[in-house]
Amino acid sequence: MAKALISKADLERIALQEIRSFPGSEHVLSVEIECETGAPRDNDWRLYVIANDEGDLDRIQYAVKVATDRLKRRYDLRPS
Repeated sequence: MAKALISKADLERIALQEIRSFPGSEHVLSVEIECETGAPRDNDWRLYVIANDEGDLDRIQYAVKVATDRLKRRYDLRPS
């Protein structure tokens, strides 16, 4: 299956929705994508999240890991 090209902003929005769908991760406030080399290429990016204090850290970490794996299988970042 071919991966879809997606903008960084769209991928951040999708990642936030996916992460918040996990029980215990509803308190995630924002998601940011950071690229390893400064310019997006293939799968050299990672997700960073900000959550408020009521969030369950273990559940949020699990949600981020699963969401990252899923998104890297489906999407490639479009060069800016």
